[in-house]
Amino acid sequence: MGITTVVSTDSIRHMMRGFADEKQNPLLYASTYHAGEYLDPIAVSQAKAKRKANKPTIVSHPNTSGGKDVTSDDKAQQGSSELPPRAELIGNKQMAVEGYKAQSEMVIDSLDRLITSWEEQKESVIVEGVHLSLNFVVRISQEATQGYFIKLFSLFMLFCII
Repeated sequence: MGITTVVSTDSIRHMMRGFADEKQNPLLYASTYHAGEYLDPIAVSQAKAKRKANKPTIVSHPNTSGGKDVTSDDKAQQGSSELPPRAELIGNKQMAVEGYKAQSEMVIDSLDRLITSWEEQKESVIVEGVHLSLNFVVRISQEATQGYFIKLFSLFMLFCII
């Protein structure tokens, strides 16, 4: 198969620690399962509320739209004075998920650069680890120029996800 490299996302995170001390980036030093403990719950709640408020939803306004469905974006253009819902603190389980996502995003950024380098060198690689996501695999597959590399990567990812 010619696979020359096997790397885990934890080893990438470990290498990243060499560029930032624990005080600068405690999320890199945290266990993936405890990463949420290093996030500000108020900031996370506000960010989630903002994303939810900006997400278009289908609502029916028969009196103002003649019976057609109007998205929240359309409503904003019509001068609606509705304010986004206030942010409520999220629970510990959701904070753990948000911590995982934040840590994964940092690792994935570095992994993306490594994959680009391996692809340019036409090297096959197996990447494993808890920080991998299906969204990342799909994005990498769409950007790939070397099909063999990505097929191998995607096949391995499917086994990790299942």
